[in-house]
Amino acid sequence: MNQVHDSFERSEYSDDIFAVLGRALTVATRFDASTKVLARLPDFKVSVLGKWSITDDEYNEVLDTIALKYKILNNAILSLNTNEDLLSILTVAREARNEFIHESTIGCINGFDNQSEVDISNFMEHLEVLVRQIIKGDIIISALISYDNKEPISGYPFSAEYEKKYVNWVMNRF
Repeated sequence: MNQVHDSFERSEYSDDIFAVLGRALTVATRFDASTKVLARLPDFKVSVLGKWSITDDEYNEVLDTIALKYKILNNAILSLNTNEDLLSILTVAREARNEFIHESTIGCINGFDNQSEVDISNFMEHLEVLVRQIIKGDIIISALISYDNKEPISGYPFSAEYEKKYVNWVMNRF
């Protein structure tokens, strides 16, 4: 294996997939930033100023506070058509975010032109699962921030239509 990256070839095919990864990164970054905002709210009291992301321990501290304070929000979670509760969705979203950020592009440095259609299809399907999990977490974090700020919470982000539109924005290749 070559230790130096020296393949700077680009193709329209690979660029389409890297564009999807870039939009997925936008979703993951938004989730991370929203989590930091939530962790800074007075009711959560986790100090995360100046850090790129919060640690797993800090995140778990936020989850513990959410479990105590926002039990009634689980009614809104039911509209996500999932059997998971609020804390499970947020835990899965955090794990999906971490997997995406730290592992999703391993082995992709030379593009996708030499990979089989089956491998690319499997890669894209797994990426879509991660993106959906992050989006669900982001919806909840955004609702919690709005709720804490005494802002109205729209039901639209909890709809299948919103999730589909958001996922399509990330995953569609041209």
